[in-house]
Amino acid sequence: MSWTEEEQDKKESQAVSSSSLQAEEHKPVDNTDAKLWQLLEKTLSDTVVEKRRARRWKIFFRFTTLFFIAAVIGVATVQMTPSTAGLDKDTVAIIPMRGVIGSGADIEASDYLQLLDEAYRRHNLTGVVIEMNSPGGSPVHAGIIYDAIRQKESLYPNIPVIVVVEDLAASGGYYIASAANEIYADKASLVGSIGVISAGWDASELLDKIGVERRTFTAGRNKDFLDPFVPMSKEGKEKWQAVLDETHQQFIHAVKVGRGERLTITDDVFSGMVFTGAQAEQIGLIDGLSSAHNLLKTRFANATPIVFAPEHDPWEKVAKEFGVQFATKILTSFSLH
Repeated sequence: MSWTEEEQDKKESQAVSSSSLQAEEHKPVDNTDAKLWQLLEKTLSDTVVEKRRARRWKIFFRFTTLFFIAAVIGVATVQMTPSTAGLDKDTVAIIPMRGVIGSGADIEASDYLQLLDEAYRRHNLTGVVIEMNSPGGSPVHAGIIYDAIRQKESLYPNIPVIVVVEDLAASGGYYIASAANEIYADKASLVGSIGVISAGWDASELLDKIGVERRTFTAGRNKDFLDPFVPMSKEGKEKWQAVLDETHQQFIHAVKVGRGERLTITDDVFSGMVFTGAQAEQIGLIDGLSSAHNLLKTRFANATPIVFAPEHDPWEKVAKEFGVQFATKILTSFSLH
């Protein structure tokens, strides 16, 4: 058997007509009864119309649902299918590094080590371009990323790693950049700041002036040497300075290894001073003046750029902002700036 909407409508129309004829045949003479029959006939007619509308909307929603399901399947199929660009054409990885370096910060070592691994898994990778814009941060995370880049360069010597500085590659940002095969920047970019800083204050006399006694219990004579309400001893100053000096030497060594003979060592290079891109080129901190756009057009004109960036939940940053602990603050104060 077959069924169509037209046939169903025809049957319902015939039923209404039949009811109308029967009503006409048995139509009483009374005006009140006539009005009732007319009302009944109108009600039946309206019911048929509503049924027609309901069927049409049902068919519409069925087709819409079917189309949506087909679209979802199509998108999933495209995503699961290997990219033709990745199979047929050379690619260049773009890795943006923007913000402060450290645990829970914008540039976290674990995130970027994973991104590097993902980029190098592409068999047709011809280069890695890191877009750097960082004031620095944790020397630990900067060192981890530095070592990871150097390791990739030794394993894949034919794939150059190039850092392009945007506004800033200072301190930890330059620590990471110095691992690259080449570094480029704008003439007005700020580059360098090869030094270490630990900032704090001495408020040991403040409590006495306001009549407050602070009670702190420690095990170990130097446990509270960074406490701003306790005078720092000579021993504490000497040992903390030794820590900073050692970290500075690690930074200097990394830069010397990364830049090699291109670096011209002057009194200012490792003093923590920052340089413009034009000045940095003269002393070998960078290899030239360029932008990521120009570099891609000239060096990787035939390669497809693919961006590798960490994905974060929008609420993750909020959670991190409110979840900072005291230990994190202490480590943050011991940063490369």
